Amino acid sequence: MSSLQVVANRYQLVRPIGAGGMGRVWQAVDQQLDREIAVKLVKPDLLDGPQRYEAAARFRREARVTAQIGHPGVPAIFDAGLDDHSGELFLAMAYLPGLNLRDLLDETGPLPADWTLAVGAQLASVLEAAHAKQVIHRDLKPANIIVGPAGLVHVVDFGIAAVLDLDAARLTATGDKPGTLNYMAPEQIRAQPAGPATDLYALGALLYEMATGERLFADRGSAYEVQTAHLKELPDPVRRKRPDLPAELDGLVSRLLSKEPADRGSDAAAVYLRLVGLLAAAPASAAPTRDCGDPTWPFRAPLAPARVAAEAVDLAAAPAAPDRGAERIAEADHAYGAGDYNTALRVFRSLAKDFETPDPALALHCQVRAAQCLAALGNAASALAGLSSVIERQRRLMGERARPVLRSRRVEVDMLAAVGSGPEAHRRLAGLVQEMAAALGPADADTIEAERLLRAWSAPPQASPGWPSQPTASPGSPPR
Repeated sequence: MSSLQVVANRYQLVRPIGAGGMGRVWQAVDQQLDREIAVKLVKPDLLDGPQRYEAAARFRREARVTAQIGHPGVPAIFDAGLDDHSGELFLAMAYLPGLNLRDLLDETGPLPADWTLAVGAQLASVLEAAHAKQVIHRDLKPANIIVGPAGLVHVVDFGIAAVLDLDAARLTATGDKPGTLNYMAPEQIRAQPAGPATDLYALGALLYEMATGERLFADRGSAYEVQTAHLKELPDPVRRKRPDLPAELDGLVSRLLSKEPADRGSDAAAVYLRLVGLLAAAPASAAPTRDCGDPTWPFRAPLAPARVAAEAVDLAAAPAAPDRGAERIAEADHAYGAGDYNTALRVFRSLAKDFETPDPALALHCQVRAAQCLAALGNAASALAGLSSVIERQRRLMGERARPVLRSRRVEVDMLAAVGSGPEAHRRLAGLVQEMAAALGPADADTIEAERLLRAWSAPPQASPGWPSQPTASPGSPPR
């Protein structure tokens, strides 16, 4: 045990529960509030002498941003700073029981298809929430992922890599290269700026490992060879090792592991929707371990007590997920794009009903798409009335600044203009552009599209003739 027993004159260390190249995690007790917590200590030798106080300030800033993510898959942050006695950076956070993904994979090997899809979908959900706050993880790997007793997946160590400015060379120096380089995007190896696509590459590597039981490029003999493989080589297709997995997953993993960030995309919500669609059609499997909860449980029985989720439940008795959900959405999108709005409307309404229990967020998305179909058929007033109710439910479910809410509000602007409320549409669009820039970033594609439309009018329009008569959101791009 570390010679340091109490951190910051407050946090009593109890026992180490995890370690890595950047430091160690302890189970601890907050002596002021008498509660169980976890404390992350960063190695002093990773901080450069006089720069340690600057690093501590950056560490606190990163902790504040991480605390604002507000996602159940990100542990609550209580305190952060520099302990003057030890010279270590510390992070006090919620204690998370469960099994980290590294230990789970070492114990079980490849995960069942539904577990792979469920863990991947939960990770994508966390990344979407983080990226909406302009937070990039930069070091997503199995050791930083915990599967809790109720099956909820948690991601830890947000901001650590950013504070320490870790690149491939620095990671080699920490001794963490075998566990980190297998998930490192090519742009990180080149010491180029990290972005949302960087985390999506790591997600692709995690999906690959969960599906195959093998780390990406693990057969390479040295850290240099692993880096070279990330830069130049393509991994074997997932289905070559797991022919039982859906071809759509194989294609998704291949796209996420693209060498160029632009080829991966930057929208974690799109990845979430694809994985959830595949999960809906995946058969329930027997749990490969009893050491953690079933990660499919949050999708099959949301908010179920941990005790219930931990029991041996007949998953066949759980609410049935819609069959072929992803395929049916694609069919409806195709009908919309072909101008067959009646067919698209019928399918989206059916999907909204089917998804209502297993995936409320996806059900609301289908209701937004149904409203777009109705408007395209000339019933914009009726569509607008229904859309307002859907947006309010999206707000309650996801939060005011979630991408699906912002995109739905963008559709609402189009409908306001279509019913002749041009000045109100202009006013709402002006406010929406500001909110998108704050929540998604000024360089985000949705922000740019909305700002471009706003600039097309130098003054509030007095009527709607110049405004698109149909919703302009891409039929194949769900509001996220």
